[in-house]
Amino acid sequence: MKRNPNGKRVPNVAQAFRGLSRKACLAAFGIRQDGAVAIVTGLAIPVLLGFAGLALEYGTILGVRAQAQRTADFASHAGAVAYSRSGDETQMINAARGVAELNGFSAAEIVVSLDASVPTASGAAVRATITTPKSLYLPRIIGSNGSVDVVASAVSGATGGAPACVQALDPGGTGITLSGGTALQSNDCGIASNSGVAAPCGTSIVAEAVSYDSDTAPRTDGCNTITDPNGGAADIVRRPTTDPLAGTSAILLAQSLMAETELLPAPDAVVVGAGPNIEFGWNANATRAQAQAIGCTASFNNSIDEWIFSCPGLSTVNIGNITIGGGLRLSFNPGASSAIVYNVSGSIRNTGTQMTFPGGVYNIALGIVTGGGSVTEFGAGTYRIGRSTHSCEGQRYSICNTSQLTFAGPSSFVLTGGFRNTGGSTLTLGTGDMNSFQFGPSSGGDAISLGGGSQTFMGDASAGVFEMAGRINGGGGGSCFVVPRAPLHEIKGSLLASGAVRFGAGLYVVDGYMHMGGNGGGSASCGGATISIHAPDTTFLVSANGTAPSGWECRDQAYCVSAGYSNIRMTAPESGPFADMAVIGPLDPAQADGALFTAGASGAVVSGAFYFPNGPITASGGASASGGSGGCLQLIGSEITLSGGTSLASECEIPQSGGSGRVVILR
Repeated sequence: MKRNPNGKRVPNVAQAFRGLSRKACLAAFGIRQDGAVAIVTGLAIPVLLGFAGLALEYGTILGVRAQAQRTADFASHAGAVAYSRSGDETQMINAARGVAELNGFSAAEIVVSLDASVPTASGAAVRATITTPKSLYLPRIIGSNGSVDVVASAVSGATGGAPACVQALDPGGTGITLSGGTALQSNDCGIASNSGVAAPCGTSIVAEAVSYDSDTAPRTDGCNTITDPNGGAADIVRRPTTDPLAGTSAILLAQSLMAETELLPAPDAVVVGAGPNIEFGWNANATRAQAQAIGCTASFNNSIDEWIFSCPGLSTVNIGNITIGGGLRLSFNPGASSAIVYNVSGSIRNTGTQMTFPGGVYNIALGIVTGGGSVTEFGAGTYRIGRSTHSCEGQRYSICNTSQLTFAGPSSFVLTGGFRNTGGSTLTLGTGDMNSFQFGPSSGGDAISLGGGSQTFMGDASAGVFEMAGRINGGGGGSCFVVPRAPLHEIKGSLLASGAVRFGAGLYVVDGYMHMGGNGGGSASCGGATISIHAPDTTFLVSANGTAPSGWECRDQAYCVSAGYSNIRMTAPESGPFADMAVIGPLDPAQADGALFTAGASGAVVSGAFYFPNGPITASGGASASGGSGGCLQLIGSEITLSGGTSLASECEIPQSGGSGRVVILR
């Protein structure tokens, strides 16, 4: 008796018949009286023998295939382990063939190759295919030869494991390099380099896993500088690392938004018909006559030296220049409807004590200028303000504020020439939410310009626009700048800061450079607390187009944090197309400017990814950054360099990032 592949006993029919003698068979046939039965029985014997042979052949083939499949599984796993650790295809093939030969298969019967269609943490899976011929017995009975190929295949690869929080993508670059007492700590994830890794004595790398792709193993100069979080040996493997974001929908969207912002148009000039000028001065008769020429009235309150200007019954007020004398106050059309349109063909200049304007629709051709310690207040409304002919510290803007200027909200602002808030001044553009901002450049290219010690507040624009067709130049140290919340912030130019900045939530597209402290400055009092940069739920797309700013340590960097910015707080959004993305650098392969943390920029807490696929990410001069409690700082650059006592702590659990992981059979 034999057993089939399921273990059951199968009678050997041919053997049973061979056990009968010819005489016994003739006797058996002879005792039958029906010759037909004997004929049928004689014909059935070969058929039964054929079925028995087929069962035997099938069972034997199943056994060979099972053995081949087990061997293919083991061989692909061994090859994947070798490839994960070395990144060498020759070692991969030799390991798989060795397993096959130990299990009775020759080297000619196994094919081992990388299968890029199955993504793994090692970049590609390892496929082992065994093809072994099996001779058939039935054809021999009829005098012929025959065989069948038994084929078994298996795919294995590295999966899961610690993701790579720090990645250097350029295979021709310096990879990940530490020097001068620096530290890179990545307790919950790994680091990966498409080139080398250098952590000489005096530096340290703490990571779950370290991968490199270089002919030279990570350089430690004989010191124990690369360890796992428990102080033991880190899992170090040679393998390539893939760009986890290349070609993703987020990066394609970023490229599209950068291209659109590069073409952002400036607002048109404000053109209105000429109107009569009015000066609210000490000559009462002259002021009253000018008011009558406009179709309004002017009365003077001697007790507080205040002019009251009223335009009852008018839906549109046409004026030329509006000015005021020193020491005087103005109440402009108090209690008027917010639907009234004010066409000012000249400018509004406050060199007196106080000017108060109601809400409404204002078309001001030649700007607003304040000074002399005055207070100027406008109600909520729509403001279209052209560029002034007045020089404001060397440039011409739509608004030049040298004292205190406030616009209530929600308001809509279209400023042909942007604004300048000079040193020590306070400017409020809109309050609350639902504001909107469209600024063009000043004569010098600034859509927003801030002086030292200034205070600038912009109301939120969750349903409005934030379009700056010029750079934001926060060049004044000690300043406070509150940027509104908006779904999209478009800046056609660089974004520069030397004081404290509170960035409202949303996406920022910077068609230029982003330098924090490039020309000095640092933390300042802003909103009741001393801060440097606060940017919750924000993503910055930085293209590095145009002329690079000339700021000191930040020269030639797309993104830079320098000087006294010691407590940066940035948090990427948790949802949306740019979830977990903090800063995306230039995406044009021809643009290699990178990111730099330097010159004492310590204590930064950034939760999100810095993605600079074409430029290096560098920390030097005592700079430090981490993902903070519960956060994640991921660095993806062409190269990663730490020097001069800097430290980076990266804590991430990012599924799309490559990690060494464990090798498993995938198929």
